[in-house]
Amino acid sequence: MKLFKLWNSLIICLVLILSKVTADESVVTAVFKNDEKYQGTDDTFVRKGSAFSGGMSNFGRCPTIEINEQTRLGLIRFDVSSLFKKYIKINSVTLRLFSKNAPKSGSISAHRLNIANSAWREGGNCGGTVIGGNRHEVTWFHLADYGGFPSPPPSWASRTAGPSTDGVDYDEKALGLTNNTASKENTRFDIVFDGDLNGLINDWALAAPIPELRDRGGNPSWTADWNWAQPAAETANEGILLKGSDGAVHVFHSSETENAALRPQLIVTYEPRKKG
Repeated sequence: MKLFKLWNSLIICLVLILSKVTADESVVTAVFKNDEKYQGTDDTFVRKGSAFSGGMSNFGRCPTIEINEQTRLGLIRFDVSSLFKKYIKINSVTLRLFSKNAPKSGSISAHRLNIANSAWREGGNCGGTVIGGNRHEVTWFHLADYGGFPSPPPSWASRTAGPSTDGVDYDEKALGLTNNTASKENTRFDIVFDGDLNGLINDWALAAPIPELRDRGGNPSWTADWNWAQPAAETANEGILLKGSDGAVHVFHSSETENAALRPQLIVTYEPRKKG
């Protein structure tokens, strides 16, 4: 009798293990990170300041992204159009950054940008004042193109300098948040997203960069060229705004950093559609 019970328990354990393996095999993990095969990441930051002290500077080519609460806001977007119609359910979405300086105070939150701010372009500068000339480079004052000095007004959704108005320039509720106490130098810093993940990826997977169009940094452009026109053009993949909770500047490696292992990643796990 004891032998029978033991045998029965072993069978149940084997069934449970096989069920878990089968379930795990039905989940796919997609990792989006700039490398030799994938170049779909846009990332930069905008810096608050006057026209000649950072407010009119583009940082798209910098090897780092600087983020705090008010004076440095990060922007990042991933081309996930390859996921279109490939899944029935998104199980998880994680933004993986790699800290360079590992501050210990405050936190970093990720927010979905307002669709009206979706025309931002990464650009090809690392500092330096950018004025006019159809440059199509995001700065604190303008998300894609300045188009003159000192007018027209800022092209962010709030019509103020910087994408800094919550509920207008970006969603007030964060997609996810991670405390800076968890950061270590050159180590991953994960922000796990919450909420309607299917809806998020459904929207983002609809959009892809325009193949023949590049900004001055050679980065893919998501909207047609525009200059002086208000409001700006829109795309279904508006991207993410990154902000801190205090004055501590958290410096992360960007997609331009030389070490490919430290570049930002978007990690998506999903249940695929069944073939046939």
